[in-house]
Amino acid sequence: MKKPLPPRPEKDFTVCSIAWDLDIVQRHTKAGFEHIPDGLVYRRFFQFLDFIQRHGFTLRTVAASLEDISLSTVLRNSDLTDDGFRFIQHAQPRWSGRLYKDAGEQKELQFLEKWLHTFEASQAALP
Repeated sequence: MKKPLPPRPEKDFTVCSIAWDLDIVQRHTKAGFEHIPDGLVYRRFFQFLDFIQRHGFTLRTVAASLEDISLSTVLRNSDLTDDGFRFIQHAQPRWSGRLYKDAGEQKELQFLEKWLHTFEASQAALP
């Protein structure tokens, strides 16, 4: 049986940011990993953000388009619905783990949709 996810903290905090993602890539590149172009990092950040926004997991629109993403763009705990916070706990680590395996926008969307399906099934199974 899977361990339950931790409860949602009351305090606000940054869940993810484009600056963090770019920093991670920079650190990995310096450590000898393949460099990932900034454009790909921006696309993935917006793709994940757009997905959760379209599925009603946010309380506001953080970015309406890829062009709205800047170094100051962040997703905060306060931006998320309760279900959004739980979905982030479920999917965001998987999404981050795919950064160096990116197979293009459509294929990555299929992963997000698959994770949404497993998330919804797990939520339906809760008492």
